[in-house]
Amino acid sequence: MTLSLIEQSIPTVSIILPTYNRAELIGDAISSVLAQSYGDFELIVVDDGSTDATAEVVDSFRDPRIVFLQQENRGRAAARNKAIMASRGRYIAFLDSDDEYLDQKLDLQVAYMDSHSDIGMVYTSAYCIDERGRPLDRHTYVASVAGDIYKDVAFFRPVTITLPTVMLRREVLDSVGYFDEAMERFEDTDLWRRVAKRYRVGIIVEPTCRLRTHRQNSLMAQNPGTIIAAIEYYVAKVFREDADLGTPWLKEGASRLYEYYGKAFLSIPQWRHHGVVLLVRSMTFAPRQGARILFAGLTVFAGSLVRRCLAAMK
Repeated sequence: MTLSLIEQSIPTVSIILPTYNRAELIGDAISSVLAQSYGDFELIVVDDGSTDATAEVVDSFRDPRIVFLQQENRGRAAARNKAIMASRGRYIAFLDSDDEYLDQKLDLQVAYMDSHSDIGMVYTSAYCIDERGRPLDRHTYVASVAGDIYKDVAFFRPVTITLPTVMLRREVLDSVGYFDEAMERFEDTDLWRRVAKRYRVGIIVEPTCRLRTHRQNSLMAQNPGTIIAAIEYYVAKVFREDADLGTPWLKEGASRLYEYYGKAFLSIPQWRHHGVVLLVRSMTFAPRQGARILFAGLTVFAGSLVRRCLAAMK
């Protein structure tokens, strides 16, 4: 059967790329997509109200596969949803404007999805790089669990799925819903949670992305109050939507999430009181783990003091 010209023009993969004031980095992100060995894609870039030269950088690329949309600043979840609604591919992939694809990324994932009809979503390992694109030693996200992995990923501890490494089927996304636009944090984990509850998830152990660590996305650049509010929102949402999984397990997961951020906050001197609050909250969800959580917090606090003392002696 001969396909119509319209059907022939529909890409296999739609890549969702939101951006906000990333003129200095988005060019590298776009270039990494255009360098893919697999070329049957559309790249949908949504500028979420940038005030820098982001639009000029995007417009400098003259590739017909790029679709450039703009909106008032509404947050990255809203920007991603706008791109998803404009997309046409049967597979959906994601990229952030400070990260990059490796050349074989789409090739590997399309081949995997084509040959695994029982899988709703696939994710991969990823390298970490610094602001200048240099590899960060020992910093690699490893794709380690597959199948029915809801309990591994719902609170992103112990397994973190990084957004640029993901590809999923359009019908899966249509089924579980898009990104929660009320979330300023964890909106990607929230989506993987909803997918993993209903579909099997596959892995490709090979890294397919470079994830950039820089000043703007470091913990220190964030507002601790905003992070705490995001944790509270997310935990309440999981408890509400996934109550069928049982309260004991949900409490254990919530405790892990609070403990993770509590220890992270303790390493930042001006955030230590927030860290204590989060660790106490962690212990209320898992009282039997209280001694271990307290010891872990004290270990982080002591290590932070030692590092400060050593730095002062230099």
